[in-house]
Amino acid sequence: MRAVVLDSDGQPSLGALDDPVGESMRVLACGLCGSDVEKIGRGPRGTVLGHEVVAQRFDGTRVALFHHLPCGDCERCTAGHESMCESFREATIVPGGFAEKVASGEGVALPTGVDDATGAYVEPLACVLRGAARVPRGRVLVVGQGFVGRLFAEVLRRRGDEVFASDVRPERNGRAPDGPVDALVLCAPAAPLDAVIPGGTVLVFASAGSIDLDDVYRNELTLVGSRSATPAAMREAVALLPELDLPEPTVLPLERFADGLDLYRSGRVLKVVFTP
Repeated sequence: MRAVVLDSDGQPSLGALDDPVGESMRVLACGLCGSDVEKIGRGPRGTVLGHEVVAQRFDGTRVALFHHLPCGDCERCTAGHESMCESFREATIVPGGFAEKVASGEGVALPTGVDDATGAYVEPLACVLRGAARVPRGRVLVVGQGFVGRLFAEVLRRRGDEVFASDVRPERNGRAPDGPVDALVLCAPAAPLDAVIPGGTVLVFASAGSIDLDDVYRNELTLVGSRSATPAAMREAVALLPELDLPEPTVLPLERFADGLDLYRSGRVLKVVFTP
C-alpha cells in the first residue's frame, strides 16, 4: 500500500509499505495536525504520521478512529486524567493515518451528513471539548487562531461564553478584550497573564513558551493543562460537529503531502486533510 513515511532524516515522502497484518480498514481521510508537523525531522525512520483519521470498515461503516485508549479503571482515569493512563501511551492507529490502510481499530461511527474530510475534525474537536470542560464560563481570551484556536472559540461561543481572540497574524485576529478576562486558553507560544483577572484560570493547550510563575502566585491564578481526547469526548464531538460553523478543509491527495505541509507551515490555510 502507499503511505507517507519518514526517512532516516525524519523527512516525509510517499512510499510503499506492506498492508497491515490481519483485518484492515480503508483510510478515507486524515487531517494534518500541528503535532504531526512537530515530529517531522525528529521521528524515527519508518514512522507513518497521522491520527485524525476517518476509515471505512468492511461493512461500509465510516468511523473516526480513536488515537489512544485509556484503561478506564486506574486511579488516573477515574480522576479524569485518562490521557495520563499507562495504557494511553500506546498508539492505536497502525501504522498511521497517512496511508491507504490501517489495522482495524475502534472508533465512533460518522453520521451520513458528515463528509469524510470534515469527519477528520472529530479527533481535534474532541481534544478541544475535553480542554474546554476545564475552562470556567465567562469572558475568555483564546490565544492563537490557527485551526485548534478556531475550534476553541467556536465551542466556547456556542456554550455561551464571551470570547475574544488574538493571533500573531493580524488577519487572524478576532475581537480584542475590552478589559480583564476570566480565563485564557493558550493555543500558541504566548501567555499574556496580565489579561486575566486575579483568581482567573489559564488553560495550557499547546506549548506556551515561558510562563511567569510569579504572576501565577501573586494573582492566585489556576493553571491547568489538557491534552488529547478520550472515547467519551470523541462521541460528544461526533454529535456536535454538524452544528458548528467551522473553516473548510483544504483537501489534497497523499501524493501532494509536501504541498499540503507547505500550505500549513506558511499559514495560507487553516486545515489540510489528505485522502489516499
